[in-house]
Amino acid sequence: QSNLQVYAPVYGRWCGPNHPVNMSRAGPPVDMLDAACMRHDYCVAARGEYNCGCDVALLNELRGTRWPNPLMQRNARAIYDAIALVPCNSPDGTTLKQTMFAVDLFYDVISGNGTPMDVMDRWRTLFFGH
Repeated sequence: QSNLQVYAPVYGRWCGPNHPVNMSRAGPPVDMLDAACMRHDYCVAARGEYNCGCDVALLNELRGTRWPNPLMQRNARAIYDAIALVPCNSPDGTTLKQTMFAVDLFYDVISGNGTPMDVMDRWRTLFFGH
């Protein structure tokens, strides 16, 4: 088993696996999406890595927020998709997260607001900026 830690800044100062490396030096969030990630990071620091409750709280916040512009909406949804698909510390919590993702994707498709490929497009935009 590897102890390799992945540090991946994804968005702002707070969004990404093990990002920020040092929470006390990260600085204030750059915007409301970064603030949601910061709240998730503090929750995980208090409750432990891969905590389902922290993840579900972030998913609900990302899902329920009116984002001020389409790019931030797209980035929030990309983070939502990624968090929803990563297993957490309980099988029931993991099932809940993945069900939330599947229901939202299904709704997007049947309502004509998206396709399954949109998930990959959102991730490409978030990680690579295009």
